[in-house]
Amino acid sequence: MRTGLACVVFGVLSFFVSGVCVGQDSLRYPLPGTPLLSGNFFELRGTHFHAGLDFKTGGKEGLPVICVKDGYLARVCVSPTGYGNALYLAHEGGITTVYGHLRRFVPRVARLVRDMQYRKESFAVDTVLLADSIFFHAGDTIAYSGNTGSSGGPHLHFEIRDTESESILNPQRYLFIPDETAPTVRGVYVYAFRADGVCAERRLVGVKNKGGRRYAAGRVAVPAGRVGLGVHADDFMKGSWNKLGLHTLTVWAAGRKIFHLRADSSDFSQSRWINAVKDFDLYREGKTVYRTFGHYQSRVRGAWNSAGGCVIVPKDSLVPVRLELTDVAGHRSVVELELLGRDSLPAAEGEKVLEVGKEYRLEAGGYTLYIYDDILPEPLAVEEKLVALPLDSVRMAEGFQVTPETRPLLGTGRLEARGNFPPRSVICLYEGEGRLSALATARTVEGVSASVGVLGTYVVARDTVPPSIVYRGKSKEGNLRFRISDDLSGISTYRVEVNGRWCLFRYDPKFRLLEGSVREPVFKKGENRLTVRLTDRAGNVATWERTIAL
Repeated sequence: MRTGLACVVFGVLSFFVSGVCVGQDSLRYPLPGTPLLSGNFFELRGTHFHAGLDFKTGGKEGLPVICVKDGYLARVCVSPTGYGNALYLAHEGGITTVYGHLRRFVPRVARLVRDMQYRKESFAVDTVLLADSIFFHAGDTIAYSGNTGSSGGPHLHFEIRDTESESILNPQRYLFIPDETAPTVRGVYVYAFRADGVCAERRLVGVKNKGGRRYAAGRVAVPAGRVGLGVHADDFMKGSWNKLGLHTLTVWAAGRKIFHLRADSSDFSQSRWINAVKDFDLYREGKTVYRTFGHYQSRVRGAWNSAGGCVIVPKDSLVPVRLELTDVAGHRSVVELELLGRDSLPAAEGEKVLEVGKEYRLEAGGYTLYIYDDILPEPLAVEEKLVALPLDSVRMAEGFQVTPETRPLLGTGRLEARGNFPPRSVICLYEGEGRLSALATARTVEGVSASVGVLGTYVVARDTVPPSIVYRGKSKEGNLRFRISDDLSGISTYRVEVNGRWCLFRYDPKFRLLEGSVREPVFKKGENRLTVRLTDRAGNVATWERTIAL
């Protein structure tokens, strides 16, 4: 007993003295000052579970990023997307820490990266380093925070991974982040299913806060049979308005546990299962709703359900339901409701229903869609057919419709379109009102093909417009800036040459910005011939050339 008390006291004292938490391992905070989060571990994102913590930087760039523990630089990445500028440090104890969206590296790392970029003639680099290449002590500045890659604003992305397995670990097992508030419940959703398993109804149930983070949703009449639940909930930390994800979510029906989710670790291969946990449609509306039912939830590390996670509600019976939500600090919120069974929903007549766990081949006209056996999250009614699609006020196109609304998959299917398509034809997802999202398209013997991550309506369009290059002049920092964009298939590659030699230019797709410094060694005093060449994913090429005097 005394030993346990001593450990608690030591942990509290060490936090206030050194700003670290003594848990499985002692780590410093990766930024100076009091930590504030804009995102936490396992938070539900558009295409994945969030792999770490997002530390706020007050909307600024250039804050020193700190090595949390003695370690070697194991990997360095520079990319226009993803984590942008990122460092990976390997530490004793079998963990690797990751720091993403950095603005710039400290000089000894920056020189290494720059040498690689010029050697490979590529802005993007991803290199694994020798174990003894660059060593950092805990507390050393390793880089400066930024907004590179797919960042939605200035912040630091921080991860902890198991070095051997590459599993992602919840950093809050190592770092104490102050949290005083239990999760906030905004509403509960009930999902009713037809006899063929298709979800036919989703209804929002309001909740009443009874105080003490206890919520009541009352008595809810539902069609008898299997009933799914979803909870719209967020967590907050003191001093930050950002919505965070849950740490645990548990559901009991009639006193029996039917669902449990605990966010302690994950794996990048599990990203495909995100739509087994979140409500895809509501997420697109800006609502983070955890579904507590699904056929493939047990494949998500930390998730479990019984018989698909649904509540079985017999007709004219009353089933009490209890949901418990906690954050990583252990603060708990509870929701209670009762489900009252009414008449069940029959299967619809004449509809084609795809069952979970089976393979399908859907065809219409020259289109064939292959759906593999583990990518449907739930039974789905489909009607594959050809449809006329308006591209603008004048042009129409023939498309292939599987579902009228976009439906999620848990992996990728394969779509093939047969025909004598002209060069630069691309398969696109039709988003409505003439909006097209181009898919990575390959030519085949019979036409074109692409992998698809959602079901919906597809069309083959032709991209004949080269990318756009607009020179924006020189900034006060001495950077030459270009605005670059492509109207359909997207930028594939770019190359900048100065006086016939490759020159390092940085590309940021968020701002459609391409920029490079006139201090690069290929520039000279006087006149310089600058050439910018872009290629889009359809093969269209744009070139901009000009002589610039320095």
